[in-house]
Amino acid sequence: MSKAHKTNSWSLSSPEGRWRGFGPYYAMFPTNFAHDFIDRYSRPGDTVIDPFCGRGTSNYVAQIMERNSIGCDINPVAWVYSKTKTSPARQVKRLLNRVDQIWGNSQPKDAQPVCEFQEFAWSKSVLRFLNCARRELNWERSKIDRTLAAIILVYLHGKRDQSLSNQMRQSKSMAPDYAVRWWKKRNMKPPKIDPTLFIKDRIRWRYAKGLISNNPSSSIYLGDARGCFARHKDMNAKLLLTSPPYMGITDYKYDNWIRLWALGGTSLPRSDKNQRYSNKKEYKSMIKQVFEVSRRLLANDACVVVRTDRREFTLETTARILIELWPEHRLYEKNIDVTKATQTALFGDKTEKPGDVDLVVLPPNVRRPPDFKAWGNSMANS
Repeated sequence: MSKAHKTNSWSLSSPEGRWRGFGPYYAMFPTNFAHDFIDRYSRPGDTVIDPFCGRGTSNYVAQIMERNSIGCDINPVAWVYSKTKTSPARQVKRLLNRVDQIWGNSQPKDAQPVCEFQEFAWSKSVLRFLNCARRELNWERSKIDRTLAAIILVYLHGKRDQSLSNQMRQSKSMAPDYAVRWWKKRNMKPPKIDPTLFIKDRIRWRYAKGLISNNPSSSIYLGDARGCFARHKDMNAKLLLTSPPYMGITDYKYDNWIRLWALGGTSLPRSDKNQRYSNKKEYKSMIKQVFEVSRRLLANDACVVVRTDRREFTLETTARILIELWPEHRLYEKNIDVTKATQTALFGDKTEKPGDVDLVVLPPNVRRPPDFKAWGNSMANS
């Protein structure tokens, strides 16, 4: 059995399985989605690019399937996850020692909540550790600090007794007023946890089965792909695999506000219209510009795979841009129906979900994948 197909099991008894789900993130695509298309449209040694890489699923899967990759995301939480997943610190002892250093450098004032949300979310000892970590960890420059920051983010909030926090959802940050009302109604105080023992146990578990190889390489950038990808030339990448933000669906800054706080941000959430993409004209311009700069990194016979929203505007906009930028290629689509509760439904959105669409842009000499059909009337006879 090839290495590419061994990954289908994703067993927790393997390093691939231990790290593949690393980084809870709102609106993430499945690992098998990345695996199937990387396996079909690239070969070992090729390069895969993802301009909206999120928590790094496409980059991670490319890496374990012996492909190089380049990824980019504008959200610091996504970057910390994806950079750590593809290139974690390899010295476990130094990580464990860094946990002790953080606690040793903490001060009594670090345990004092600055708002009611912090009072109910974390015990004083946990808050003391978190505030010192916010101050001490140089996650942008130090691999040790970035890896520790990523592990802290994973367990920053979630199910009670499985995370550092009072009961919360893990993937999305809750609104502080709602969370406080919920805890008060149920008389729920934050669990008393020794943060150093808790984090050390999670580090040991994550590393217990080893690490994947750092080769082939994965380059993950923090920032807008329109700038980050522009520094690369003549990559001749064979596959673009991505899922752009869906217009008007989620505010990636607000939805990650607790983890952004842990990385040094504000103690209460702030919305950012630029990360909600609610303006149709600006959304269309952003999508086109990102695909334009991405195209410069691709070989002429590269394949493009995009998972997007089935709603009319987002789908039509994305498809038309792909046709315009790859006029010699053929565009195929497959609807992905909603078969279980979505993340938005878990957070109270009861509206009917239209589902997703996979758009696949292929050069003329490459066969379309099974169950896909030509897109649009103009493509019907392609």
